[in-house]
Amino acid sequence: MEIFDVAVVGGGPAGSSCAAFCAANGLRVILIEREKFPREKVCGDCLNPECWPILRRLEIDQRVRALPHGVLDWVEFISVGDRHVRLELPRGEEAEIAIKRSAFDSVLLERAGKLGAEIREASTLTSIEKSDGGWKLTIAETTTAFRVRVLVAADGRNSTVARLLGLLPRFAKERVALQTHIPLPSGFGNRVVLQLLVGGYSGQAPVNDSELNLCLVGKPKSIRAVQAWATQYFNLPSTQSWRTITPLKRSSLPPARENVLFVGDAARVVEPFTGEGIFYALRSGEVAAAAAKEMVRGRVAEAVRDYTAQHAAIYRGRLWINGLARSAVVSPKLGSILFEFARFQPALLGLLTRQIVRHPERKHQSGSDRGIPPRNL
Repeated sequence: MEIFDVAVVGGGPAGSSCAAFCAANGLRVILIEREKFPREKVCGDCLNPECWPILRRLEIDQRVRALPHGVLDWVEFISVGDRHVRLELPRGEEAEIAIKRSAFDSVLLERAGKLGAEIREASTLTSIEKSDGGWKLTIAETTTAFRVRVLVAADGRNSTVARLLGLLPRFAKERVALQTHIPLPSGFGNRVVLQLLVGGYSGQAPVNDSELNLCLVGKPKSIRAVQAWATQYFNLPSTQSWRTITPLKRSSLPPARENVLFVGDAARVVEPFTGEGIFYALRSGEVAAAAAKEMVRGRVAEAVRDYTAQHAAIYRGRLWINGLARSAVVSPKLGSILFEFARFQPALLGLLTRQIVRHPERKHQSGSDRGIPPRNL
């Protein structure tokens, strides 16, 4: 039976960053991903400026910049009554961009493999059993099981790891998200649009010179009306293909217990309206890799304590904005009131935007920004 130090379940930004940093730390790591890359995901496709220091530490920032992407110079808020408010975004080398997940995630997964992680794509985790102080894992595509000392759940809001361990919170289908890529409308500009609608909202961002990411969010009873609005507004064919995900929000899980770590949406799902999901995924994956290293060394209790504290610090000062955004988009009436207030108090909206789209410093709050040690290149 093969033995690994760490198993990471999920190959998105959280899982791939965690696997990459684990491998760079000298751990033997296996990454299990149920899909075959490249693949698209329901996502706004936006990279928050705070992603860049992490990508630089992974030494893939220049490669990501070289991929086709959309430049985002400003955010435009549009109310239900079609009133517009425009706010400038940080510009320069570390500005916010939009990039298709099929391209971005593939670069991350490849980097994890090059650093030494064993990648198992098109593999579905089917069982988890306690074994010799660690875990025995089985995947559907093979009869061969393997043991790991640390298990990292990076498999999203409907986490298979959480479900198999009996930890997945119950949830209601409060809202549904639809997402697709459509031809970029002429004259759209270098902007991200956040548009409040009766029954939901729409997010729009150019992901390259020819495509627009179009996201729709609504309640189960209203999502079809929101979709009909988009079809008419953007002149889409009735055969337009949409990806979907639900629930949009669920209760968070403790990010660490014993020798199991939860990262990205598997731990905490935030309001997509703020466009911070990829940053949370990358940063929690990086912090979890450091915790996994300590767990392998036998410092499990200390690692659980430290990771829990550092995970909370990632979200500190931001969650109230997520709560405010959720209230605004769940209730069109409240959203319109807040929008009108922001029109006459633009400094408030500017403050909220700056809290989300923070321009990164050259040195991250947790330590150095020197990247992967040269011996691991």
